Amino acid sequence: SVLSDRNSADRRYTLCTFQGRMKSQLRFTLVFLATCIGSMLFHEIGHAIFGWFQGIPVMPTPAKEYILQSQVDWHQRTWISLGGVLASVLVASGSLLWYVVKRGLTGAAILAGCLVIPGVYTLRFLLEGRGHDSTEWQEAQTALGASPSGHFLDFLFLVLLIAGCASLAWFREISLGWRSLLKSAGLALLGLAIIIFVQVGNNAVFDKHFPKTRTVNVPADIKGN
Repeated sequence: SVLSDRNSADRRYTLCTFQGRMKSQLRFTLVFLATCIGSMLFHEIGHAIFGWFQGIPVMPTPAKEYILQSQVDWHQRTWISLGGVLASVLVASGSLLWYVVKRGLTGAAILAGCLVIPGVYTLRFLLEGRGHDSTEWQEAQTALGASPSGHFLDFLFLVLLIAGCASLAWFREISLGWRSLLKSAGLALLGLAIIIFVQVGNNAVFDKHFPKTRTVNVPADIKGN
């Protein structure tokens, strides 16, 4: 009977441990997804704030900012673009610093979620040669005084991504085995999927309500991609 009681206790302990791991994983995933979406919105709010500072009406939505006038000058557009970039840099670097100081499962989920946007930019940089479509990077780099044709922002987000991933691996003592790599790849694909889903849904809902704004006085050497 002693052996039977011990086996029963072991089964209860295993079940409780499994349930605890599942709850932790669910909480991590929900925080991760919420942070992905929140970081996208914060990027668009950054665009809007820099437009408001210039007296330009801008409507931020979860995946795109809409300038509520028919045209905008190139110089004004460069600062609007810079606002979104600075917001994304602030989110990524702030979550990294907070995680390094506080650690914990929630901090790891927030940092992982905030790294999705830099990860998307880096992936596009490696595949297409520039981290953002259209001319947003060129506009933001012009506002910063950097070469619009250079890759300052591409390498900045690459560094943030590497620093964030290294911190998660170091402080959570993640091994470089296949299981950990597959789990990390799955999380990255989940983040990419939610970004694409929100972007496509956002455009389908809002594009028809806001006409496209034309940028005037664009330098001749600026080309979209």
